[in-house]
Amino acid sequence: MNTEFEKLKIVTRYELLKQFRRKRFYGALVIVILAQILVIGLYKGLDLPTALSKPSLGIIIADSPELFAIFMVSMTSFAVLAAVFFAGDAIASEFEHKTGYVLFPNPVKRSTIVIGKYLACFLATLVILSIGYVISAIALLVLYQGIPVGILGSLAISIALVFGVLGIAFFFSSLLKGGMGATIATLIIFMVVSPIIRSSLSYTGHEPWFLPDYAGDAVSSTYNINFAQIFGGTLSGGGMQGMMTMTPNPVVSFFVLLIYALVTLLASIWLTKRKEMT
Repeated sequence: MNTEFEKLKIVTRYELLKQFRRKRFYGALVIVILAQILVIGLYKGLDLPTALSKPSLGIIIADSPELFAIFMVSMTSFAVLAAVFFAGDAIASEFEHKTGYVLFPNPVKRSTIVIGKYLACFLATLVILSIGYVISAIALLVLYQGIPVGILGSLAISIALVFGVLGIAFFFSSLLKGGMGATIATLIIFMVVSPIIRSSLSYTGHEPWFLPDYAGDAVSSTYNINFAQIFGGTLSGGGMQGMMTMTPNPVVSFFVLLIYALVTLLASIWLTKRKEMT
């Protein structure tokens, strides 16, 4: 352990092994696989393109590999949510369960510990995310004999989303005293606070490009699909229609998520350095 980089590799390796030994990792993996299988069955069994079509409004949705891919990758959100449960107690547990008395006196900087834990959580989530995309790619090859090029952009956005989610989860994990509180706080930000702000801005015609959940929706906007055609005629009311037809820019969303990741990770390092064992 001569350099901080060597120490970082050791922290990351042991934290990753800890993630692989947890039941929540395999639970998340099983959920993603079952969700992908369920989507394939529902998409083909219910003929979703026909169900989405509104002939009376002149909206005919044709089946395509791009449309199928959108439904498939939407299930990868389970993998991203898994990141919250991996990271929620990453820092907080050291203070909550007093294991920090053993960990922190070691000749390793707290910043190295935080970054190592962050990388381990990212790699664990990436395994689940990759398996989800591999299943999607195999299904596309079997059913359509081809894979849309947009799936690569979608994967890039998903990875950026994982970075962003982990950063926010680590921020709350280093700020709050308990791992459960950090997990719940992160979920509230993504599933309650951000959607409320997003809806309010969308109703007034403003694009909520800076919100993490809106940026995450770019995983579907990398495909050559006209979302206004699919959703525009299915909802009544100008405000709601305008909200639903907004599509995030993949490039902007990618960098927005990376900024969230960087800022929140730096904040979590700063908080962990100053947090005392009590």
